[in-house]
Amino acid sequence: MQQRLNDLCGVLRGVGIVVNTSLKEQRLKAYWAWSRSDYRDILVCASKSLYSKISDQNLSQTASYVTGRLGLINQQNLIIMKLLVLPKFSESFRFLLTSDKDCCDDSRSDIKSASAASVSQSESQINTTRSNNRKPLPLESFNVPPPSTLDQKVFSKERRVPSSRIGRVAGFGNLALSLGVGAATEWAKQKVGYPVSSASSTSSALFLTDANLEKVVDTLCRMRGAALKLGQMLSIQDENFVSPQVQKIFERVRQAADFMPAKQMRKVLTSELGEKWAEYISDFEEKPFAAASIGQVHRGTLKDGRVVAIKIQYPGIADSIDADISNLMSLIIRFNIFPPGLFAEKAVEVAKRELRAECDYLREAAYGKHFTQLLKDDQVFQIPQVIDELTTSRVLTTEYMHGLVLDDCIDLPQNVRNWIGEQLLLLCLKELFVFRVMQTDPNWSNFMYNPQTGKIILLDFGASREFDKSFVDKYIRLIHASAEHDKESILQLSKDLGFLTGYETKVLQQSHVDAVSILGEAFASNHNFDFSQQSTTKRISHLIPVMLKHRLTPPPEESYSLHRKMSGCFLLCSKLKAVVNCHPLFYEIWNNYHFSE
Repeated sequence: MQQRLNDLCGVLRGVGIVVNTSLKEQRLKAYWAWSRSDYRDILVCASKSLYSKISDQNLSQTASYVTGRLGLINQQNLIIMKLLVLPKFSESFRFLLTSDKDCCDDSRSDIKSASAASVSQSESQINTTRSNNRKPLPLESFNVPPPSTLDQKVFSKERRVPSSRIGRVAGFGNLALSLGVGAATEWAKQKVGYPVSSASSTSSALFLTDANLEKVVDTLCRMRGAALKLGQMLSIQDENFVSPQVQKIFERVRQAADFMPAKQMRKVLTSELGEKWAEYISDFEEKPFAAASIGQVHRGTLKDGRVVAIKIQYPGIADSIDADISNLMSLIIRFNIFPPGLFAEKAVEVAKRELRAECDYLREAAYGKHFTQLLKDDQVFQIPQVIDELTTSRVLTTEYMHGLVLDDCIDLPQNVRNWIGEQLLLLCLKELFVFRVMQTDPNWSNFMYNPQTGKIILLDFGASREFDKSFVDKYIRLIHASAEHDKESILQLSKDLGFLTGYETKVLQQSHVDAVSILGEAFASNHNFDFSQQSTTKRISHLIPVMLKHRLTPPPEESYSLHRKMSGCFLLCSKLKAVVNCHPLFYEIWNNYHFSE
């Protein structure tokens, strides 16, 4: 008898454990449903609207309004209760209410409409509702001006590209010689009392005169290739990181690359596509409408009527990357453009690998197709289709896309600029933390906005790369720690990622934590972040001298391209003077992120 009582007590204890566990599980499920529900937002909205409407003494409309809101709340409450009692809680929502599917769909639609209606329609208020902002934003009354060819632009010239190694070495040698002569002339002027600017008082500034900077621009535009690519990268850096003189001249470089003569261009086309390449095309514009660091782009029309963009690589560029960068670095070191402690050698090796990859147009075409697949269900972004029969490792043909480059979007209405900035920030986060593949070149010409369709066009996937899951797992934790101002986690994750060794001085550790925390400020607060008023780059620039002086190791290789894209996207939002609530952009991804560990 005693044994049976003991067994019964054991069974009851087991039942108690099961009940407690079940209650705990149901409590967690209830919290899960509540935290992801519009229930709270509607309740707050109803209370605010109730106060507003009663203040206006519109009691009949108030009663109708509250009744409607309570009806929606009741419908959603039923949905939540059904979620809690169904056994397969984690299944997709559309499978939950099989008997009331139509009613459930209507309820979801009404709830979304009510939530959307609660957002102010004032142009000054930023709409941060993901479902609304993830739609195209057209400006139908805005007409995009017809594109011009490069020969119509002030700074572009038709000049043959030096394709031999000897010719390219001679080009950089002539630049070094002429810069030296220019510096000597400036020094002589100072000695004889000729009036000079205060900026020319230092030894390094002797090389950065207006005349010398013009020579740099002229040489980079003529040589193109890796040297021009580096110049374009420097042009999109904040003035707090790069000398205003240098930035001004590289901005000229970014806007004005020279283009090949027709004879040289046709020679490349024939060598890549064969003698009969013209048979595919009914119309071909010999003057390019765009030129970049490693190629120029022509407009054409296929036999079937499709308008295409044909990117043709400059001859000899792919084979001269190492020599070009080495020659340019010798000039940069001489002029002290890069500060000590930058670990320039590591940066140079990374740049060489990235540029070699960019010269492979078949690789770029493959990444373009990959991004097309990743964004196939996205309503905002559009990617041009690759024309395979007219694509090789040195020629890339895609669908021609029409729109405004982001340089020309700075005068658009504020709400459109806010929307563009938000979409690009969200894309940047998704590329890293969701897709783990990123187009890392933030050049403003790689993004266009089409006012007619309201979509953002993504161009040029040559700088695309993938990131390991282990790196992304640690990096998203670092961003989260910066947003939460968690100093200990920032230091530990920075060591795990390779930014720190663990043997740094306290001064460097504090500067590093401060810099990372400043970068996380945009995500820290659930309020609008005004990029036009931000002081992020200025404050970080004050920390850089300390970090460069005491740093013991170069940053991880992934960070070069990653930080170039992230800082470029940040600066792009600043140029647009965008106002964006960045907090939900990051935390929506953080809350749904799956770690491999």
